[in-house]
Amino acid sequence: MTNLIRTLAKNTFVRYAFSGGSALVTEEVVLYLTHGLAKFPLWLATGLAYLIAFGVNFSINRMLTFAEHGARDGAMRKQTVRFALLVSVNLGVTQVLMYSLTGAGVNYLIAKPLSTVVITLYNFWLYKHWVFKPEGQRAQPGLAEPGEVAGTRPAPEAGVSA
Repeated sequence: MTNLIRTLAKNTFVRYAFSGGSALVTEEVVLYLTHGLAKFPLWLATGLAYLIAFGVNFSINRMLTFAEHGARDGAMRKQTVRFALLVSVNLGVTQVLMYSLTGAGVNYLIAKPLSTVVITLYNFWLYKHWVFKPEGQRAQPGLAEPGEVAGTRPAPEAGVSA
């Protein structure tokens, strides 16, 4: 069991799922507290929940999920701006999906995770290759960094998934 946990913890997508799950739980709790209990309008409650989950998701992704890909070494400001841009797009997609699904009769607490699944499908790739991409990473495979001979870059650690 311990080996299984270690193996899963080394997998970037599993860590990404953990980060997303943590953000989703945060978002659901805030959504319930603001809309379900405090009776904020759904658009406002959804937006507030999404923005609070932003901090949770960004922090876990930067410090844990994509750390082995150089996220902690990347420019925090650039990563934050890229993440915020993506979150803005995702917020718009979320709002459209929430109103579409709730308009079709789906409960808002079910509609939210469904919309998150849609967003998750494209976010993993964008996080890995755009938001948390290390500064020195080559744009095209096979091209050498300045001062580097092509093909001499050290291989990734064994057992670590991308």
